[in-house]
Amino acid sequence: MKERHDTPARLVYQGNPKDFVRKVVKLVEDGHLQYNGEDNYTQIIRTIASMTDVVNVDSGKRVNGESLLSYVKGIRAGEWPE
Repeated sequence: MKERHDTPARLVYQGNPKDFVRKVVKLVEDGHLQYNGEDNYTQIIRTIASMTDVVNVDSGKRVNGESLLSYVKGIRAGEWPE
């Protein structure tokens, strides 16, 4: 049997990254998404970013995890309301 070293498949979200983060924040705020039983936004976003490519549909570029975290901070601070 031959061992395979293929790159694991990744999820891709194509759209507005702030909308994506708003959905994640809402899930956390509603208690539907937790990291080890806590609403740890940093770990949740880092975990999601490790397996999901968030692609800004306007620019066609992948948004990195740190940018997603800054969006979380902005959304929670009310800087980017819906």
